[in-house]
Amino acid sequence: MIRSSTYLIALLTLLCLLPQCKDSYISPYTAPATGYLVVEGFIAGNGPTQFRLSRTFPLPGDTPPAAEQNAQLQVEGDDNTTYPLNDYGNGTYGIDALPLDPAKKYRLRIHTAAKKDYLSDYTTFKPSPPIDSISWKVTATGIDLFANTHDAAGSSRYYQWEFEETWRYTSAEFSYGIYSEPPPSVDYRSDADQIFTCWRSAHSTTLLLGSSAKLSQDVIYLHLLNQVAAPSSQLSDLYSILVKQHVLTEDAYNYLTLMQKNSESLGSIFDAQPSRLKGNIHGLSDPNEQVIGFVSTGTLQQERIFIDRRQLPLSFSYYYSCPLKDTLTPPFPDSYKQWFSPASGYTPVYQHFNIMGVFDGWMANNTSCVDCRMQGGSTIKPSFWPN
Repeated sequence: MIRSSTYLIALLTLLCLLPQCKDSYISPYTAPATGYLVVEGFIAGNGPTQFRLSRTFPLPGDTPPAAEQNAQLQVEGDDNTTYPLNDYGNGTYGIDALPLDPAKKYRLRIHTAAKKDYLSDYTTFKPSPPIDSISWKVTATGIDLFANTHDAAGSSRYYQWEFEETWRYTSAEFSYGIYSEPPPSVDYRSDADQIFTCWRSAHSTTLLLGSSAKLSQDVIYLHLLNQVAAPSSQLSDLYSILVKQHVLTEDAYNYLTLMQKNSESLGSIFDAQPSRLKGNIHGLSDPNEQVIGFVSTGTLQQERIFIDRRQLPLSFSYYYSCPLKDTLTPPFPDSYKQWFSPASGYTPVYQHFNIMGVFDGWMANNTSCVDCRMQGGSTIKPSFWPN
């Protein structure tokens, strides 16, 4: 027989699960009004070095991070060499190539527009082994992409990846006509003005980390990088992914792993609780100021693959449907201006001829059906794209 005290404990437990028993989490850390400085990037010895500076913002985070603009950055070697970085705007700084010596150590110095100084610790140059392959497999919901690499010398152990995916897609309907004024008119669209085929790109947004430290061999096999859903515009024609790989020190790996847990694994009471991050970048103007980020140095390895729609199941077929049917627009300047001016939301599609073979206007459709740029892409073909 269960005692009454057990019922009381059960009742109290149930009541504390109700909304009125929940307490708001109050962080013990108070961020400055401008937010903490966030440093993202990598000092590369065989390719472009790039850093992005931004500021943290309070929850709920309805606005994107504020870029730290007009700062001055330079890479410094323990042999007293210095390499200023270019200001690319919008909080991005970099340089195409650096003549780094793998036997030396390097650090990053930052001087902000607010005249505050930051400096990273010297970091060991860590070369990366080549990427063995980028593989993929079809799943019930799309495709999964994986990284495979190894270091026969066993000196890498800690890895980080990032990627840029690019895909070619088309609009629902081809447009043969282009509107211009003055006077309001519609002419045949040239190849340079085509809006049927577009390319769109996206960067990885999560930390992609892997380690072979607990394995007898320094091998990374089928490490999941990305999952692409189907059907989708990404897999509607030709898809490409460029994967970049570099090696971390154990300290950098541990720091980024903690950051990963803090930012990506806080969904329930059973997840890891927030932990204070301590990177290798320090405030010189205010030694007590926290800086978020970890600077690493080494080489980058890259690998690009393409996946053609014809390599995928028929069930992945993607069709972009138009919300409206074609509408005939009479061939008069006033009607052209009414239907095809930028504010109208319509684009001429093709010429129409009546049963007597006489031209009687342009067929038109909603611009969202005709202009592939409306889906976030560009009609400019990337330089790496196959012909």
